[in-house]
Amino acid sequence: MHAHATLATEADGRGGTRVGVLRSGWPLLLRRTLPSPDAAPAAAWAARTADPVRVHLTAGGAAPVGGDHLRLDVSVGPGGALVLGEVSPTLLLPGPRGERSRLDVTVRVGAGAALAWLPGPVIAARGCRHRTDVRVSLAAGARLLLREETLFGRHGERPGELRQRLRVEADGRPVHDQELAVGAPGWDGPAVTAGHRAAGSLLVADPAGVPAAPGAYGRDAAAMPLPGGTGVLVGALAPDSAALRRLLDAALADLTAPADRGPRDPAAAPLPDQPSSRSPSTSR
Repeated sequence: MHAHATLATEADGRGGTRVGVLRSGWPLLLRRTLPSPDAAPAAAWAARTADPVRVHLTAGGAAPVGGDHLRLDVSVGPGGALVLGEVSPTLLLPGPRGERSRLDVTVRVGAGAALAWLPGPVIAARGCRHRTDVRVSLAAGARLLLREETLFGRHGERPGELRQRLRVEADGRPVHDQELAVGAPGWDGPAVTAGHRAAGSLLVADPAGVPAAPGAYGRDAAAMPLPGGTGVLVGALAPDSAALRRLLDAALADLTAPADRGPRDPAAAPLPDQPSSRSPSTSR
C-alpha cells in the first residue's frame, strides 16, 4: 500500500490560524478537532504565537503493515500555529512476505510560526520491519514542540525491527539529528536502552528561549541543550508507557512554563516512581 496525506495551515490575518489544505490518503486520515485537555499545555504554548488550529491524524485501517509506504507532509504557514495530535497509538505489524514498511514525514514551519506535535506512542510488534524518517525544517523565528514515545513490543513480546530517525533544522542549520535502531544487535544493551521497555523524548525549540529544565527526571533521563541555545531536548527511558508519559508530561510542564513562573521545583513536586538521584544518565 502507498498513501500520501497533506496538511497545510496559514495565518488568517486576525490573530488565528486556518486550514488551507487537508488531504487524507487512506489509511492516513486527517481531521479538524476540538481542544483536548491532554494537549492543553502544548496548545497554550502554541497560542503564544497565534490562536492555533487543531488537527488529529487517525488510522483508517491497520497500518503500517510490512510493505506499506506512507507519506505525510505538514506545512505551517508564516505567523500561524498548529496543534497536531493522533487519535490512537500506531501499531507496527509484519507483512505477509516479510517486507519492510516505511513512514516518511516532512514538516515545514514558516517564519514566526509554531507547531506543537504530539503523536501517539509507536508500538513495535513482534516480527515488524519498519523505518520512520522525520525531517523538520524551521524558518527564522519558528517554534517547535515535539514529543515522541516508542514501546518495544506489546506486553510480554520481543519487538521486531524498527529504525526511527528525526532531523530538525532551524534557519537552514541542523540542531538535532538522532536515530534509534530497535532489534539490531545490542539494541537492549546498557549503551542504548538498558533493557527498558519504552523510550521517548520531548524537544522544544524556540529562538526566544526555553525555560531551563531542572534535570531531576531520574537516572534514566537527560535534559540537553540544543546547539546555539535554540532549545532543549529531554530524552528518557522507562519500564512502561505509563512511567514514560509521566516523565514527559513533567518535562512538558517545565519547558513550556511561562517566563514569569519558571520550571517546576523538583524538590517540592518529585516525579512518581522516579529515583531520587539528581544525576541524569545519557544511557540512551
